[in-house]
Amino acid sequence: MNKENYKYQRYVSENELSRWADSEELKNSSTIKKIRVDGNNCNGCGLPVISDGCTTYVDDSDTHTMIFGSTGSKKTRLFGMPLINMFALAGESFIATDPKGELYQKTSGLVEKKGYNTIVLNLRDLRQSSLWNPLAIPYDLYHSGKEDEAISLLNDFINALSAPQRTKTKDIYFIELGYSMALAFLLFFIDTAKPYEVNMSNFSKFFTSYSSAEGTEEIADCMEEGSIASINLKGVLVNKEAKNTFANCAACVSVMLNPFIIQKTLCQMLSKSSFDVRNIGNEKTAVYIIVPDEKTTLHFIVTAFIKQTYEVLIHEAQQQRNLKLPVRLNFLLDEFCNIPAITDMPSMISAARSRNMRFFLMAQGLQQLQQKYEEDADTIKGNCDNWVFLTSREHELLNEISILCGEVIRRDPDNEKTTRPLISISELQRLSKVKGEALILHGRHYPYVSELPDIDDYAFKTYPPVLNNNRSLPSIIPYDPKQVIADIKDAKRPLPFSEEVYGSPKFYKAKTETKEVVFDW
Repeated sequence: MNKENYKYQRYVSENELSRWADSEELKNSSTIKKIRVDGNNCNGCGLPVISDGCTTYVDDSDTHTMIFGSTGSKKTRLFGMPLINMFALAGESFIATDPKGELYQKTSGLVEKKGYNTIVLNLRDLRQSSLWNPLAIPYDLYHSGKEDEAISLLNDFINALSAPQRTKTKDIYFIELGYSMALAFLLFFIDTAKPYEVNMSNFSKFFTSYSSAEGTEEIADCMEEGSIASINLKGVLVNKEAKNTFANCAACVSVMLNPFIIQKTLCQMLSKSSFDVRNIGNEKTAVYIIVPDEKTTLHFIVTAFIKQTYEVLIHEAQQQRNLKLPVRLNFLLDEFCNIPAITDMPSMISAARSRNMRFFLMAQGLQQLQQKYEEDADTIKGNCDNWVFLTSREHELLNEISILCGEVIRRDPDNEKTTRPLISISELQRLSKVKGEALILHGRHYPYVSELPDIDDYAFKTYPPVLNNNRSLPSIIPYDPKQVIADIKDAKRPLPFSEEVYGSPKFYKAKTETKEVVFDW
């Protein structure tokens, strides 16, 4: 058959059957790189598709990966731990969610030996955690004249705070009103507080003191007419006569802030930052987020951190000539569907590839993903060119994997054509955990079943984990809203959100009848 005829004949189903890929096909793929993991460095890293524990073939491209496997399927030992070790050998940054602390225990020693700046957000033991203030960067942006960027980050943070409530009810009217109220109060707080006063402890106390209808109206009277904060707050105050409505709105915000009201240690841990997320894409950085998997109280902090870091680093990438981060950043999100949904995740995963960022998402099944992300679940799946399947009892997932693998055509002795799945639902449930069998759908290649080594069977150099001792937590300097409001009313400081304030990073200017007053920060 000449080439021209083959060009069309190859797509006829009888002539081109679904089949399994062989190892040589994958090894010779343009996206696959051969590396050795027994040395001090390696020239690439990514999803392992073939490995004998030393020589490993990985997808070094900017492709995103979705890994499906029910509890106990060895997602962490076959992929999570080897991936972090490979990131370390290749000198790439990563942010890893670590529900049990196993990733840190197994990989932190090698990461330290490779000279990483290591950050540990330990939500299981706050006294052994690095410090992160979620309001610090929005504050810096706001007082540098970048109000839009600051408000965007504050919106993301409020989304994370309200996520637990949104999952419990379909009636989100009061939550939406609370969202507007929280944003207005946050903007007033960001505008009027000093840098060392800006933290969630002070904000929670401020809101609690002024969350009544009278207190809210007093705050509204201290805002520039027509500002974003004023518009949001007046939208809430429309309901002040409807006492139940206003009370329910304020109650929603109080629920959002409850963790900061009752947990002093959490407030201290979030009162300042011991690192700058803007450096994660400029120097090799390891971020472990150790989060309890047995309770979800603080899971919103994980979502808030990931979202803020992503947005900040997108901006950092835009400052580069090639629009990419100098150091590739890998998001390794174990138990991806157990944290609150990340706002704009479909857009994030679409835009990340061209900015030198990759996502490795680990989930137990499709149902879990659909419950968390609803109509966005298909977009998230569709942007992952690598799918890995380990095991599941979920029929929808099993059926989709089987369909994606395709069918084979057979003819019986009478030349009658029959079809069957390349791999059936029953066969999918019998992949061997002992052998480390994983079905891999890599890009446009045929499916492949690989036998991957356990982390203990790799040739990585091993080191004891880095010990985290208890750290001293900072004290919180209080914010005095009464004095702030008095100064505004007496014209001793400018009206928040006025033109005099915007874009003034070092000082405020306020005019009185007799003189100009300068407030030096």
